[in-house]
Amino acid sequence: MSARYLSFATAVLFLIASPGPIVAMVIADARRGWPGRVIAGGVVSAQILLVCALIAIDTTAHLNASVLNWGQILGGCYLAWLGRSGLNESTGESLQTGGRGYGFWKTMGVGLSNPKDILFFLAFLPGFISPNEPFTVQAAALILIWAAIDISILIAYSLLSRRLDRYRRLRRLLDCAPGIVLLALGLLSFSLGVYRVFQ
Repeated sequence: MSARYLSFATAVLFLIASPGPIVAMVIADARRGWPGRVIAGGVVSAQILLVCALIAIDTTAHLNASVLNWGQILGGCYLAWLGRSGLNESTGESLQTGGRGYGFWKTMGVGLSNPKDILFFLAFLPGFISPNEPFTVQAAALILIWAAIDISILIAYSLLSRRLDRYRRLRRLLDCAPGIVLLALGLLSFSLGVYRVFQ
């Protein structure tokens, strides 16, 4: 593996491992059972964003900054709404809508509205692509690296959540933490988007 791919893998590791909305959803869902659908939704949403960014880079399309800012505002509203909904439930079981846990589609929606991933892809992906090598090969390598790290970290978080749930003192924190994280990230995203639109 080249130094460029190792650098990409390191950046991805820190990006995914940092607490975010998908991690919060995995932690919440893992306490009720295996969060396979949540993990799948998070991974697929990240892959969609990654592929879109790679296509934009390959076709040298330049996204309008105002479109990203409005997207960040809307994404922030969605994350804040999910967080507030989670906090309104005392048992955490309301996070289930027609099944157990968040589910694939809700997690996909959160993943696609997550400004952290969008900004990461648009800001840093070009630095990991060499114009002297076949683009398709590089794109495939970046997609595979992301997917492998994404799946590994989300599984690790789910196993950690299940282990911590055995301790009664941590249960209440685990009940509230995902909602608090989603609400905080949503409000932060909304505020940053509004600031950038009106500055």
